[in-house]
Amino acid sequence: MKFSLSFEVAGAPEEFFGWFFAPVREDDLYKGELTYRSYEMVAQRESEERVVRRTRFQRGVQLPEPVAKLFGGDFSEIEDGTFEKADRLWTWRVTPSSLADKIRHEGSLRAEDAGGTRSRLGLELTYEAKVFGVGGLLESFMEKRLREEWDQTVGFYGRQAPASA
Repeated sequence: MKFSLSFEVAGAPEEFFGWFFAPVREDDLYKGELTYRSYEMVAQRESEERVVRRTRFQRGVQLPEPVAKLFGGDFSEIEDGTFEKADRLWTWRVTPSSLADKIRHEGSLRAEDAGGTRSRLGLELTYEAKVFGVGGLLESFMEKRLREEWDQTVGFYGRQAPASA
């Protein structure tokens, strides 16, 4: 399942991505706003051209029971992503701790100048679950959850955006 999201936010693209990659906001966003059970920066390295990072997390959301049984109680996910500074483009791939060969979860986030002190965020997301009997259920559930998470993330950013934006 592929879908797109678009948001307009206060601040220049550099301001948004500066906030997005700031370690100080991670607990407030992931463990607070998004109610993740855990969120951990595993590695991050930065050069003049890009930021490459790996995170490990456990979503706080309750999976549908048939899906939860497949994943098990300690289900977690690893996100590997790269931010190309010149393109203002963040791309990522999420690998689940269970059924990694059956699930494809990846996406991209681009920030463009929307004029004045605003930015337009464009997301392209893919979530495919090739799991017999519950793949469609999982895809529908995750599409809904990912839409909610991005709505919450952008709302959270909006409450923290610079007053001048």
